[in-house]
Amino acid sequence: MAVILRNLTEFKRFLGKPGATIQLVRNTFMDRQPEATRDAYRDKGMYAPRAVQALSRKAAVFTLRGYPGTVWLYWDKGARGWRFSGDTVTVPLVTGLGPADELVYRCSFADGFEPAPRSRAARRPRHEDAHPVLI
Repeated sequence: MAVILRNLTEFKRFLGKPGATIQLVRNTFMDRQPEATRDAYRDKGMYAPRAVQALSRKAAVFTLRGYPGTVWLYWDKGARGWRFSGDTVTVPLVTGLGPADELVYRCSFADGFEPAPRSRAARRPRHEDAHPVLI
């Protein structure tokens, strides 16, 4: 089942499901850094898939698969300007160190955790005597 996100509420709902995973696919701030800095960022596992460890009203805590430590993603007042398109979430990154940057995350479910496709339940035929009319 494909992940379709249209707003922050749907993103939070997605993160609350078992097996929810996000992966950083683009970081424009890191793209402008020297090669050694980009390599160190990648070596820390920052581009590895992130599994949800905990959720709060204002943030999510992620574990990096295959790496020690955690990463936090806050959405309290900083959630302004977030963009949602299909399975991607674009988060503006304001560093004050040059032009505006952004982080782009791809959302998916871990193997074995994909929810089953939802189908519409068949309606039962309505019977006249199901709800008798009292006069």
